[in-house]
Amino acid sequence: MPRTLSISCLLISWGLSWAQAPSTPPPPAAPEPSLLAIPIRVNLEPIFQSAERTAPKIPPGVETWAPLPDGPPTANYRFNLYREPLLFRLNGQRLMVRTTVQYWLEVGLKAGGWVKSVGSCGLGSEGFRRAVLGVQADLSMTPAWGLNLKATPLEPMPMSACEITFLGYDITDKVLEGMRDNIAKATQAMEQQVRDSALLRQKAEEVWKLVQQPVEVSPGIFLLMNPEHIRLAPWKNEGKVLIITPEIQARPALCFGQPPPLALRPLPDLEITPSNIQPGLKVRVEASLPFEQASAQLRKQIAGKTFDTEKGSFLVVDASVRGQDGKALLSVDLKGKVNGRLTLSGRPVFNTQTSTLQLEDLDYTLESKSWITQFGEWLFRSTLKKTLLEKANWFMDKSLKDLKAQVQDSFNRPLAQGLNMRGTVADLKPGQPQVLADGFKLEAVLEGQVLIEFSGGL
Repeated sequence: MPRTLSISCLLISWGLSWAQAPSTPPPPAAPEPSLLAIPIRVNLEPIFQSAERTAPKIPPGVETWAPLPDGPPTANYRFNLYREPLLFRLNGQRLMVRTTVQYWLEVGLKAGGWVKSVGSCGLGSEGFRRAVLGVQADLSMTPAWGLNLKATPLEPMPMSACEITFLGYDITDKVLEGMRDNIAKATQAMEQQVRDSALLRQKAEEVWKLVQQPVEVSPGIFLLMNPEHIRLAPWKNEGKVLIITPEIQARPALCFGQPPPLALRPLPDLEITPSNIQPGLKVRVEASLPFEQASAQLRKQIAGKTFDTEKGSFLVVDASVRGQDGKALLSVDLKGKVNGRLTLSGRPVFNTQTSTLQLEDLDYTLESKSWITQFGEWLFRSTLKKTLLEKANWFMDKSLKDLKAQVQDSFNRPLAQGLNMRGTVADLKPGQPQVLADGFKLEAVLEGQVLIEFSGGL
């Protein structure tokens, strides 16, 4: 059976007006907007390394006698302290910076030009005392595509306090204060580096510009993404790499012929509040089968076929297809024992298993039933209706399947140097076929996923 199909240009997102006859059913609503994921990888390792270099390993003033804060006038203290390497742990939008410091403390009483030691901790055989210092930092984005980092110092967590018994108070915080301040300053430098970086916006602008360009699916067929908005998906991370995923809300469309001229739109502000749209791509496509071509297919299947009955034989000399009131009408011209035209009415459906347009509830029209009654039950008992039910099916999937494969191929291609598009078309979901004035129309939705990636990250 020849497979004949024509596909029209369908521009969903441009709000085409549908000028059709009053009897023509209105087209179904366009699919919900699609979301194109664009993971942008921000490598924070250089910023972490800069913070490690900025924060001194040993604070100033170590092993130098100084007056003991809030102590007796003659009381002095000295300490030694060093920190271990800073540890950075990224969890989504939250960054934890921690380090372990080791220290000892000695207290003495000043007499003349020298100080006599009267107590200590962390010295000698007991080994250095230890404490954990840390900073919690939260990352966020502004609508203008700026990246912010706001840090909050955490309270020190001594693993073993350093309390000088005879003085009756714990001066651990005084010992740790200098190092805590230095770590805070290093974190502030990280904040500034993050705020000063414009790479995130530059990458987003690059993607936004590229997704407005038509993608040639095959000669004469173009995929238009038609981006509308950008929202932000939940943040992720892989080790020290932050993954920020803007999602472009778009209304993809297929255009046949020459792509229309496009006026590039500037990058819109980022929509921080997420919507209820699920990620994924949805493209509506349309296939049509004119009655003239459907009649030719049916004629090839049934014309010239002879039916033998108990009352005699008759020959199908011609067959045709037309539409009326949303149903398909099959007419067959008979010659032989009976001479005339019989018409059957049926409801078109798309069989996803056989990928064919078929008729259900096929039955003779009232006019034909009245005409058949004149000849008797033997004509009802003939295999004509059964044969028509078997033969009245048309292939409408060939171009749709081809188009699905072509769109799939177009999703996997470089967009620019270091920028690639990857995607899959997972399903083709057909709708309910329509009977128009001149033929059948079938609309389907291609569903899949599209990802736009920077090969090198940031």
